[in-house]
Amino acid sequence: MRRIIYIHVPKCGGSSFGAALRLRYFLSQAVINLDPGDTDQPAAPRMLADYARRQAQLHRLVARGTRMISGHVQYDPALHAGAAKDYAFVTLLRDPVARFVSHYNYLQRCHPSPSRPATLAAFLDTPDAVRLASQYLFYFADQSPQRGQDPAPLIARAIAALGRFDIVGELDQPDVFARQLQHHVGTPLPLWRRNAAPVPTEIPSELRPRIEALCAPDIAVYHALQSTRIAA
Repeated sequence: MRRIIYIHVPKCGGSSFGAALRLRYFLSQAVINLDPGDTDQPAAPRMLADYARRQAQLHRLVARGTRMISGHVQYDPALHAGAAKDYAFVTLLRDPVARFVSHYNYLQRCHPSPSRPATLAAFLDTPDAVRLASQYLFYFADQSPQRGQDPAPLIARAIAALGRFDIVGELDQPDVFARQLQHHVGTPLPLWRRNAAPVPTEIPSELRPRIEALCAPDIAVYHALQSTRIAA
């Protein structure tokens, strides 16, 4: 079986597939650990420090020859071109608007915070909404855009990065994604639902234009990949 690095973007439905892959590679597999860090530290620098730690963990696992690595970790083109050149890079994407709403609902359900607005409408006006809305840029271009920043260079970087992936799946076509994974693994994958939301994600129609505006960079990446790589 070919070695795999599975980059799991939050709320893209990747938990079930990641669990199935770990079972198939159970003798040599690892998940990138999450670490909340010092909770007295401001959220933004704490998050960046955690992602830097995750990146270092990914490099160590590759250096050890771990055959299957998965987790919420950013794409590293230098690693891909170097020590991990023999790995298959895999990810799963989802409609950015649905992903954004699902992410907010997940945070409210599992990680409530008094600093986060209690309604989606109020949350859309916060700086954190920009970060949540641009997860594809953060994971595949290594940066979230700032308000007022031209996102075009980051969009192009993310599209180019995803073009180097062996498999880019789409959540609405899980059977296609499963077949692609099975082709790399060489055996069928046992699949079950993990970390699923208790109810389907609903997008308030009155908020959709505002959410689409926030998610516009990720939507550009998603549409570009739909026309070329997703579920191919």
